[in-house]
Order: sequence, then structure tokens, then C-alpha cells
Amino acid sequence: MCLQTMSKPISAIPLFLTLALTACFKQEDPIVLPQGNSQISTCFIGTDYENNVYFDLGTNTYQIHPSDDWDIRFESDDTAWGMFINTGNNIKLYKTDLYALNDPRSDDTNYIKSFKPLIDAPEGNPFTSASANWRLFKRRGIADSLGVYVIDLSYESGSSQYKKVQILNVTHAAYRFVIADLYSTQSDTIILLKDKSSNYSYFSFRNGGQIVQSVEPNQAHWDFMFTRYNHNFMGILPNNEPFPYRVAGVLCNRNGVLVARDSTTGFDAINAGMIRQLQFSDRANAIGYDWKSHAFAAAGNYVVNQKITYIIKDTDGQFFKLRFLDFYNAKAEKGYPKFEFIRIQ
Repeated sequence: MCLQTMSKPISAIPLFLTLALTACFKQEDPIVLPQGNSQISTCFIGTDYENNVYFDLGTNTYQIHPSDDWDIRFESDDTAWGMFINTGNNIKLYKTDLYALNDPRSDDTNYIKSFKPLIDAPEGNPFTSASANWRLFKRRGIADSLGVYVIDLSYESGSSQYKKVQILNVTHAAYRFVIADLYSTQSDTIILLKDKSSNYSYFSFRNGGQIVQSVEPNQAHWDFMFTRYNHNFMGILPNNEPFPYRVAGVLCNRNGVLVARDSTTGFDAINAGMIRQLQFSDRANAIGYDWKSHAFAAAGNYVVNQKITYIIKDTDGQFFKLRFLDFYNAKAEKGYPKFEFIRIQ
């Protein structure tokens, strides 16, 4: 849920936040929120960030949906083809060297795990997703011999944890793919229609596999969402291998939303005349998670950086400036990101 208020001088709880599974307590260092016609909104994303909260700047409204009721999703535009996994639910993907669901090696978990587990990059680009360009994953010279992916559902166990997926084709209207359990001779062919009102069409492997409806709002009715997802940290593992870690952050609607970032001008000083000087990004994680940082002296706490301002072009073509203020409610409970925004053009 979200709460909205008009900006006015008030005393606020200080700016600490935590990532998933991190406990913390707030100290009482009050700040004063600025004056003006800006909006102050607070959204509840859950204590374990179990809610996706879709926010629309132009109407100052939100829609909420559970973050874990889908496993894979496919782009919905006429010419789109990308497949993505739910990294916020710790799902991983293995790209095997197999081209038949009934290949005996596809039922060998040790063989499957000999391949590198993959996750989507958070930018929202299908070429950097775990499955990458699946249309090229086929046996050379045999057009119908398409590759087999194995999905690792970390929330399951035993034989239910792994699902085999073979994507057969995509058209302007639908995807066709085959799914099967490990150790099973049975498979199901799924026809997943492209939901043209949304950015993606969704599928879950629960209950034998099912299409999930109404996961996200109409693509024109939201600008960004609070969610959990995996970010690839670099410079931690040897050979500069990416280190995936689940974070709570903001992912933007890739239906025309652009974001620029400013950490020097100051929120109040940013105006419409500066827009042409800024560099905008269409990456889904252009806002991302790092509006908060680790306060090492605070024994595991995280601090919201109020000096970072995001300039956002929304789905209606209007420009807003936004900054984060807090991550807690008045009871010092986490999962309540508070942010200030105002239209500048």
C-alpha cells in the first residue's frame, strides 16, 4: 500500500534502511522535510519485500501484486521475443548442451549442475537475460532441434525443484514452449498469448504449470515499481565473475520511461531548464537499489542518500524530479520507502 501527503515542514524519522534478512534499529536524529508543492508518498513493500508496488507519478497512485506468483515471463510487443526469470524469487537457469527433453542426461541433476547457473541482468535487456537470445540456441543445421533449458526453482525441493523448458517459437501473437519435470516422460506444450496491454506475459510452474494473469498493470499506467531482484556485483569474485545478490530496489517501466541521476545540484535547485543537459537511460534499473548505502559504523544499518535526485520522464512524456527520504514507518518497521517528487515539465 502507499500513502500520499503534501510536502510541509514536519519532523521525520531518520533515514536508515536494510536489505532482506538484515535486522536493524533506528536512532532518533530528526530531519525537517522541505517546503513546497511536492508530493510525499510512502509505499509498503513488505518486511521481506514480498510485494511489487507499481507507482504512477502523473496520478500519484499505485497498484500492488505479490512478487513470487510467477517464475518466467516473456516480452509482449509484436516483434519482441525475450524471456526472463524471476530473480527476486531466487530462480536460476541452466543452459545445457541438450536438444531433446527425453535425453537421459536431462534427468541427471549432477549433469545439469555441471553447467553454470545463470540469472538475468537487471537492465531488462533480453540479450543480457539468463536465456539470452534463445532463438540461436539450436543444433547447427537442424532448425527444429532447439536447446533445452533447466529452471531451478529454489523455493521447491526434490524432483519439483527443476523444470525443463524448450522454447519452440514466437510470433507476433504468442509463444509456444514445452515444459517437463525431471524424471518424467510426460511433457506439456504451452501456448502463451502475448498480453499486448502489459510489457510481459507471465507463467508459473506451480500446480503443474499455469499462465498467470494481471501480474502488472497496463503498461501506460505505471512508471516504476518497488521490488526485489538480483543485482550482479562485480569485483568480489575471482576473474571478475559477477556475484548475484538479492536486493530491494526500484525497476522502471521500459515502456518509454527514461531516468537521469544528479547527486550535486540538489533537489530544490533542479528545474526544467536543466533537462537537455542531462543524460537519460532506459535501463530498467536506472534507479535501482543504491539510493541506499551501507552505514558501516551503524552495525548493519543502511542509509538513504537524500542528495541523489532522479529526473524521470514518465510514460506520458512528463518530467518529474524525485528523491528518497526514508525506508521505515513511525514504528521503525522496514519496508516503507518514503519519497518526494514534483513535476518539473
